[in-house]
Amino acid sequence: MNYEIDDDSENLFIKELLERYIAHWRLFIVSLVICFVIGFFYLRYTPKMYRATSTILIKSENNGAMSELSAFEDLSIFKNAKREVENEIEILKSRPLLENVVKKLHLNVQYFSKTKYSKRFVELTKNSPIKVKFLEDSYYDQGLNFIITILPNTQFAIKDTNEKFILKGEYGKCIGSPFGDILVEPDFRILHKYTGANIYVNSTPLLDMVERYKSTIKIGLTDQNTSVVTLTLTTIAQDRAKEILNSLIEEYNKDVIKDKNQISANTADFIKERIHIINQELDDLEKNVEFFKTENNLTNLSSEASLMLEKSFVNEKEQLAATIQMGLIDYLMDYLENSKNDLLPVNLGFEDRKAVTMISRYNDIALQRNRILKSSGVENPLLISLNDKLFDLRKSIEQSLINLKKTLQLKIDNLKNSDAVVNAQISLLPEKERKLRDIQRQQQIKETLFLYLLEKREETAISLAATVSNVKVIEKAYISRSPIKPKKNIVFLTGFLAALIIPIVIVFFKDLMNTKVNDIKELKKKLKLPLLGSIPSSPEDKKLVTPKADRSILAEAFRLLETNLDFLLAHSKEKGKTILITSSIKGEGKSFAASNLGITLGRSGNKVALLEMDLRSAELRERMDVDGKKGITNFIRDESIRVEDIMSNMKGFKNLDVFTSGPKPPNPAELLKHERIEELFKYLKKEYDYILIDTPPITVVADTLLLSSYADLCIYVVRQKFSDKRLLDIPKTLNQEKRFTSIAVLFNDVDFRKIGYGYGYGYGYGERPKAGFFKRVLNLMTSR
Repeated sequence: MNYEIDDDSENLFIKELLERYIAHWRLFIVSLVICFVIGFFYLRYTPKMYRATSTILIKSENNGAMSELSAFEDLSIFKNAKREVENEIEILKSRPLLENVVKKLHLNVQYFSKTKYSKRFVELTKNSPIKVKFLEDSYYDQGLNFIITILPNTQFAIKDTNEKFILKGEYGKCIGSPFGDILVEPDFRILHKYTGANIYVNSTPLLDMVERYKSTIKIGLTDQNTSVVTLTLTTIAQDRAKEILNSLIEEYNKDVIKDKNQISANTADFIKERIHIINQELDDLEKNVEFFKTENNLTNLSSEASLMLEKSFVNEKEQLAATIQMGLIDYLMDYLENSKNDLLPVNLGFEDRKAVTMISRYNDIALQRNRILKSSGVENPLLISLNDKLFDLRKSIEQSLINLKKTLQLKIDNLKNSDAVVNAQISLLPEKERKLRDIQRQQQIKETLFLYLLEKREETAISLAATVSNVKVIEKAYISRSPIKPKKNIVFLTGFLAALIIPIVIVFFKDLMNTKVNDIKELKKKLKLPLLGSIPSSPEDKKLVTPKADRSILAEAFRLLETNLDFLLAHSKEKGKTILITSSIKGEGKSFAASNLGITLGRSGNKVALLEMDLRSAELRERMDVDGKKGITNFIRDESIRVEDIMSNMKGFKNLDVFTSGPKPPNPAELLKHERIEELFKYLKKEYDYILIDTPPITVVADTLLLSSYADLCIYVVRQKFSDKRLLDIPKTLNQEKRFTSIAVLFNDVDFRKIGYGYGYGYGYGERPKAGFFKRVLNLMTSR
């Protein structure tokens, strides 16, 4: 019965899906062109963004200690070095540093010009013909916008944003303006190119500009296991981006050195202050000495005091030597008195040479006597002579020692008296001299302290000069060779993908929001009813098939429909097979299907009666072009009218009789209940092979259900892309409730060019159009 191919395979599903989108190929082409044009203008007018990158190494203050503990890094015990680096990164991001950079490079003042044709604002980053210097710091707190017009003869005009003139000025001269005192400096190398042009000056508040760069400058570790930090900045101004990063690192170095030098600087300040104070104190002391000596007529008495002290020292030394000599004399006298030894001790250190000589002579004679005594007796005259001499010398020595002792005692007494005199002289030094010494002692202390502070000042200066930052610049700021955005390849790839995705999304949502029956699969899925056939779309001027040999796809569709009818009506053995044709709403093609089905059945030799039972409309009469002066309404109301009186024959179709509806009645439903209707159908069943009933839409009126008892088959017409899916529950309900003996669905107005089943495969016998390029490619892909 249903000759449509049931495509359930995955390949056919993909093919149908592709065909659904390829059917909108014009939308894809338009989308591709639009996306390409948008991408082209985007690349042309979007400022190119470049990335500036700089790399620095932050050295830890305790690298030596941490190197010894590096073996414990994996245990996460020692993380101080990493914390130090993270702290330094936060300092690099701090607002004070960025404020210094903004002020140093005047980043808060921007200059713009308009392009010639598109009148877009373009920032003049490195080729601005003028630079505006604000001489008052108050401009950092406010946003300013004004225009400077370049005039000939080294002049310029200041205007507001509405180009209203404010004042004129000359380059290089300070002028008072509503924005404060400003100074405009020209770049004469390019100034002549902008003569007559407007330069738009924009001054952004300092804090706003700082926040802008704080968010755009990205600072982070290159790797978590290193202390290498990468600074990146994305901007349209290449040279300015390098300056910003280099200046930020420079300001950071200054800040680090300033922190390190804080103690040394405080020390230097303290030393400077103390040197100044001590210098003043030294001046005061020297003036005091000068005044004191002048006031008291004092000379250099310190030399005299030194001499007295030296004399006292000499006296004490001589007194000590004399005392030692007396001790030696006492020792020797005691020895002479108590010792039995003949020999006397020598080299005792006597200063009296006479005594030393006598002791030496005594010892010589004693030695001679001892030698003689060994060889002769005691009575030897020589020995007796020597003993006498020894006795005399011994007495002489004793007397000499007594005299020497008296001499030494006298010397000691004299030395003591001399020492007393010297001490008295020292004690008699003036009190003013002692005061002078006190003053000089203080002066000496101050001079020593002054020299010490001078030495420390030099050491501190060397320390300040030798202080280095803990930052090593690995790579100064450099700019990427090609812009990071917009990237041409990515833009065109995005445009290409958008050109594909946008139509797909449009078609998808169009299908999603579409409540119409789009294809036969939806119809078969929704309705479990026999499909009588599919009627292809036809031109507006072809409302009927021609009575002659018509080889069009429309005629072939109705021939196939005739064959399917024989199968569905095989259960009916009576002559007049009655077929009721209806639909859900008006415009689904029930009258079109009824008229063409009648023509097709009549052309096959069957006698066909076509009834226009839609008493509210005369569409069938107009379509069939018949002169129905009287119709079914007249037949029901006037019993004198016979069936033959309301029958009209279409020109060229001898086997097709048309029964028009007649005048429009006020109560069509009441008329259809009339007994004359039953009489009409009895007559027609005897005289005709097929009776086709064209009824009104079933959802509008109840007329169709009143005629259901006469029908052997109900053909329910569903129109592609017109019938609502939600109304398909009506034929389903009619079938479940057995309102008709048999019911089948006719799919009308099907566009076979966009589907891959049905008549698109074989009708026309060589007359169908050649498949397009996309269709051939799709068939080739799915055939694999």
